Amino acid sequence: MRKGLRIVAAAAALYTMASCSDAPTVPQQSSITICRLSPSGGDIVDIPAGDLAAHVIQGDYVARFIVTGGTAAPNDGAHFSRITDAVTAARAVRIDHNEMQAGACRITIVVAPGAYTGSVAANASTSLETFPIVLDVPDITLEGRFGMSLDAQGRATGTGTGGAPAIILPNAPLLNQQQGLDDAMIIVNGHPDGFQANRIVIDGFVFVSGHPAGDPVHGGFGILSLRAQDLVIRGNLFQPGLTSAIDLRATSATVEHNYISGGGVCDMCLAGPGTYTAIGNRILAGGIDGILMQPIVSFPLPAGIEPYVLPASASLTASIVNNEVRDHLQKPAGVGIRLATIGFGTPDVPTSAKLDVRDNQLTNNTFGIQVEAGFPLANTALRGDADVTLRGNVISKSCQKDLLVAFTRHATALGAAQLTRPYVRNSTYNLSLGGDVKWEDAWYSDPAGFGNTLTVDGVTMSNGARVAYDATKVCAPLG
Repeated sequence: MRKGLRIVAAAAALYTMASCSDAPTVPQQSSITICRLSPSGGDIVDIPAGDLAAHVIQGDYVARFIVTGGTAAPNDGAHFSRITDAVTAARAVRIDHNEMQAGACRITIVVAPGAYTGSVAANASTSLETFPIVLDVPDITLEGRFGMSLDAQGRATGTGTGGAPAIILPNAPLLNQQQGLDDAMIIVNGHPDGFQANRIVIDGFVFVSGHPAGDPVHGGFGILSLRAQDLVIRGNLFQPGLTSAIDLRATSATVEHNYISGGGVCDMCLAGPGTYTAIGNRILAGGIDGILMQPIVSFPLPAGIEPYVLPASASLTASIVNNEVRDHLQKPAGVGIRLATIGFGTPDVPTSAKLDVRDNQLTNNTFGIQVEAGFPLANTALRGDADVTLRGNVISKSCQKDLLVAFTRHATALGAAQLTRPYVRNSTYNLSLGGDVKWEDAWYSDPAGFGNTLTVDGVTMSNGARVAYDATKVCAPLG
């Protein structure tokens, strides 16, 4: 796995050098892929390049854009040197045809191998990608062709099979501007009263944070989403140094076969309201959480992204299947898979979460799994329900414990918090352990007097607590 990362890093250096040299022009294509419109919809067809103008007059549009990377793109309406320009062209197509909710045809942006260097600076050179690259219209595929290989268990290996990769990277290390507001490389944004980011696919890229190896500072998002529906993030490699590789909010998504390492906070952050499936990912040596789920969150948003209006209540449904999460060892509570029932910045929104967690390998984390209140604040609603089913998970070498269940924030339950957080009230946690963990081996904090109900494998548990946290215990990554 480490060898695969070195190969990708070498490829990034190679393509960065190539981008500074005189690059040949891509020859004019003999054919162009278009969406041919009809009263019943649209069909994907290839036409002679010389016929494109006539088809555009008829209302048809280009359905396959090519990003050429280190080569100069011909001025034919289908080729671009930057990902930014191809995305802008695809957006213009949707706007011109008023395709707000769905496109007559999917538009695919194929990105050639190379290093696509971007900047978050407003006055950056036009030769750089403009970060964030914003996808905010429906039915767009961004295709990098990394070709993530899978192991025998169907999990990402970090090695590509598609040849040299398309690499997205900044010209300077990405930064955390304030809590929850990081620089981002790609943002998927559905407009509250406009074009929708439905059915976006981001497939087969290498994301590089810009932070050098060993840098204690993390910063930036690989992919951030808000109000996206049926998003697919597949087969990408996220190198170390990001705050979060994938941060999805008020979104429904499938996140599959990605390889993530060396994150700063939550490597994969999944926040509702919405429905998620995370399958076949490998998440190594990250920050606090390998996979963090919250029914809702409210963080600062980048410029140009409309505010998120909090609903009266929020629910999350998630299937977390066949992932490997390893070496999340931060104190007090690094964790493989975590549910926080009270979302960050949303303590007055009552929530519910339903999780199916099965066939995952959770190895050498401070905790294997946590079900806890997350971010409760005094004098707020303090209401968050959880229904969690475990089955077929292998949880091993947990530095503290395989399972922690708490009706308050994890650090408060462990006695490790400088500021004690309140317990939720009148909330229900329903756990089905599926034989993955014995309840007598779990830690929990459910004191009397708050009206909460804890049910484990169909049995209502008596109020109480069982915690033996050892802050002096040191555990090393397996590597």
